[in-house]
Formats: sequence, structure tokens, C-alpha cells
Amino acid sequence: MEQESLAARAAGRVADALKKTSEENRYLRTVLAPFAGLLMEQARWKAELPETEAGNALAPDATRFGNGIPVTDRQSLICLGDLWKEAAERLVPPFADGFAEVADGLRRLQYAILKGGFDPDSYWSRVLKNRNAAVPDEVRAIGLEPEVLQFALIQLAKPVVERRAEGLQPLIKSLTWNKGYCPICGSLPELSLLKGKEGHRWLRCAFCAGEWRFHRTTCPNCESQKPDDIELCYVEGREHERVELCHNCMTYVVSVDVRTLADEIVPEVARLGLLHLDAIAQRREFRPMNPTGWTKSAPAGAAADEASGRASGASGGTMLH
Repeated sequence: MEQESLAARAAGRVADALKKTSEENRYLRTVLAPFAGLLMEQARWKAELPETEAGNALAPDATRFGNGIPVTDRQSLICLGDLWKEAAERLVPPFADGFAEVADGLRRLQYAILKGGFDPDSYWSRVLKNRNAAVPDEVRAIGLEPEVLQFALIQLAKPVVERRAEGLQPLIKSLTWNKGYCPICGSLPELSLLKGKEGHRWLRCAFCAGEWRFHRTTCPNCESQKPDDIELCYVEGREHERVELCHNCMTYVVSVDVRTLADEIVPEVARLGLLHLDAIAQRREFRPMNPTGWTKSAPAGAAADEASGRASGASGGTMLH
């Protein structure tokens, strides 16, 4: 009963955050709506996952960790075994409901996973070792473009991946990490957050949602610390939402100053609510630090275009300080 209550509250937090973000950013309603069912079911399932899914790894060697070796890797986190079937049963229906243009492909993916015609663990083992590996017949039969297939599989695995990463986070709590990539899995961030009275900067991993503290004036991608390399852009009236541009490596990461907010943010919803900043950055030919399915589609979305147009006329630019 308690687990059901936790799951309901987790889904409710996502629903409330989506509603609030849609009300505050009317131009993002059509962008957020397709993700609603998927995000809520991901939150519900993650809350229901047992403690055994929190990971059983030992604390990392402090010297290796200090030299920038993450606790684990993406393959270890995303190999779900039998949990792929539960992921397909629970998450494909809301996913397909939200994205009609790929719904048939998603249902073929679900069928292939449930019937054993496609093994996602083998797929990830092959792809993570060699991105240019030949596409096997069982993948062609699903009929999804490679990038769409990978995005879909990451979304299906996300509750388990994040649950495992949460279990690893306490192992590194007392260790020092000075890198711009995730100390848990080695991925680059999708979101930067300013927290606490001192305004410390925290980065959120695009893959496992792990969070780590990082230098406020350093680019996480190229580690440039030159003040002239970093530019901060925002929309007038929403200065707490920003995009951090690095002119040295021409990448960006979006950010939120949570110190000014009355309510606690739901990071997965907050990230989607910043798509207009992706559009601004990409129109200036900056690349997302860690591309995801939504950052790649940001410039093409009509709603994001509308937001970008508003922002381009009213945005301010200032140096990060």
C-alpha cells in the first residue's frame, strides 16, 4: 500500500509540474503534451522498483575516481535483462499515444521485446562498442530510424537506469570529482542547476540523472575557464532559466537558478520546459552538450519556434559570473 502511495505521488508531482509549466509557457503546451503520459508512467514505475534495483556495487577506488574514472558505465546501467519486458508493457502504450508518427514502430518494438525477437541488451552491447556497427535484420524489421530506436529504448530503460544510479550516488558522496561528465556513468550533462545560499552549480546527467557539483565558471564539455568563452542567455522576465553557451567548443547546456523558485522543480519536466532555449542556442549554431531526442527536434517544433522568436527579440545576454 505504501509503495502504491509513493508511486501515485511521484506521478502526481510530474502531472502538477507539467500543468504549471504549460500554464507559464503557453507556447510549450504542444511540445509537453506528448510526453505527459510517458513521464508520469516512468515516475510511477521508478517509485515501484524494489530496493534490489538500487545496485550492489562497491565503493570506487578513490585514486581512480579522483583521476576521472566513473563508478560504472552506461552499458552496465542499461542492461535490464527480463525487466525489458516490463518496460515494454508499461511504457510503450503511453509513448505510442503521445507520438502518433512513430506509434506503429513502437508497437513493433514492444512485440519484438515481449516475444523474444529483439534483445535490447545485445543491441546496446553492440552499439556502445561500435556506433557504426551493421544494423541486424531484427532491428530493420522494427522499422524505426536508428536514432528514434535508441531514444525509445533509453526512455523505456530510464526508470531502472535512474534507480540504479540513485543507489550508487551515496558511494561517492565523500569523494572529490572535478570533471564535467557524470561521476556515475561518464555521460555529459543535460541540465545545470544553481542551488543553495552560495549558488553552487550542480550538473544533472542526461543518461542516468546523477547529479554532481561542478565549477560555476567552467564549461563541462571542454573545461575552458576563460570568462570570454562563456555567454549566458535568457528570456526577459524569466531570468532564472538560462542557456550557457561556450564559444570555445560551441556547445551549450540549459540551466535553472532554483534559488529564486518557490516550489521544488521536477528536473525531467524542467528540462522539457527549456526547449525554447535549445532553439535559441541551435539557431546560433551551438550544439547541445549531450544531444537527446528532444534537443534534436527543438528547432523544428512550431511551438519552440514561437518561443524562440519571442526570446530572440527579448533575450538578454550577459557573461556568466
